[in-house]
Amino acid sequence: MKKRRWTLSRRKEIATAYLFLLPFIITWVVWSVLPLIQSLNMSLYDFSFIHPEQTKFIGIGNYKKLFANGDFWIAVRHTIQFVVITVPVTLAVSLPIAGLLNSKIRARTLFRTAYYMPNVISSIAVATVFMYLFVQGGICTRVLHFFGFPDVTWFTDVKLALPFVMMIYIWQVSGFYIVIYLSGLQTISPDLTEAAKIDGADHIQIFFRITIPLLKPTLFFGMTYSIISAFQVFDQIVAVSQNKLGSPAGATSTMVTYFYANAFQYYDMGYGCAAAIVLFILIMFVSVVQKKLMNDGEGV
Repeated sequence: MKKRRWTLSRRKEIATAYLFLLPFIITWVVWSVLPLIQSLNMSLYDFSFIHPEQTKFIGIGNYKKLFANGDFWIAVRHTIQFVVITVPVTLAVSLPIAGLLNSKIRARTLFRTAYYMPNVISSIAVATVFMYLFVQGGICTRVLHFFGFPDVTWFTDVKLALPFVMMIYIWQVSGFYIVIYLSGLQTISPDLTEAAKIDGADHIQIFFRITIPLLKPTLFFGMTYSIISAFQVFDQIVAVSQNKLGSPAGATSTMVTYFYANAFQYYDMGYGCAAAIVLFILIMFVSVVQKKLMNDGEGV
């Protein structure tokens, strides 16, 4: 009888849990799973908003066209450059600041708020301020000119436009990762670091032998989210682009801007969906590899 009561009670708990999860599951299916399936389906068709009556099934024709297009590979290269540079730089900026904000300093709450503020400000507003600072003759360009940098408008220069977008992106998102890493640091007991200091460990040894190992789950989440976000950068590029998305001369084009332009500016929805599916596969591949490396590191 007790076993039966326990079973009924357990079933009620499980049913209640699923009931609370149901809104999230429905939202996830409607806004993530179904659009993904629809995008995959549309990528197999020659479909245009302008002439929907001419829609026809072409199989992997869009993918063949995509991989044969030089502009697509330029967008891929820019995307990889963006991820490879912004992800480690964001980590290098946010983790030390999180460590500093975790220590006992004056006005700690004020600094925490100040560092997070850029993350809640509109990307358009942030980009506009940076554009005023890095225009030819602007404050920052004049200062950098003393160190050998050219006094030019960064966002219209083919060589400097992408680094300019990276700079805006890093400045804007770092506050979010500071909060993430700070929350992880606060779960580490101060007794561990105090015991290590008593045993003669210095700050560097404590950081690499105590802090980093205990912070691995938080670091994994932060790095994964950072990689996915960097792959999907869009707002900052839209704000910086003057005439055409990805300008000047495609110097800031990424995989997201590429499929967006083809789908919603050139109205080639099937081709744009094919580019989006390739981006999705690339993000999933990188995430799986990162997860495997993380698991292998824990097993060592």
